[in-house]
Amino acid sequence: MSLFETEKRNNIIGRINQLKGVETAQWGKMNVNQMLCHCTDQLRISLGEKETGASQANFLSKTLLKFLVVNVIPIPKNVPTSPKVDQMKDGTPPTDFENDRKILLEYIERFVSQTDDFAWTPHFKFGKLTGKEWAILAHKHLDHHLKQFGV
Repeated sequence: MSLFETEKRNNIIGRINQLKGVETAQWGKMNVNQMLCHCTDQLRISLGEKETGASQANFLSKTLLKFLVVNVIPIPKNVPTSPKVDQMKDGTPPTDFENDRKILLEYIERFVSQTDDFAWTPHFKFGKLTGKEWAILAHKHLDHHLKQFGV
């Protein structure tokens, strides 16, 4: 599953549009508005528009862990997040729900409109990712957080 797949992307967009802004998280500490900004921040990072801070990548995380997270396992619940995408720390602060939803949808379109030779930003934990790997990870991340809020 990948954001580059039209059907999968349209499913994610439809679920984002189902949100009302009053949903309560089924796990974790974020509210629904913070979640929208958190997901947008991941896309900003992949596009090179937001710094991730110091790399935490090592041999194990750039090989086995990257392979497992991108290709095999779902994103686990309650995994500590990087401060750069944590809305309680250095993540982009929410504004209002409709504006934050609009921005996330715009970033999804920007993400999928990149050319084949686009220089994707390395992941802070997994190191270099291809566009295909970023698209799989972004889909998994969005799906994970949309499930968190019941859509």
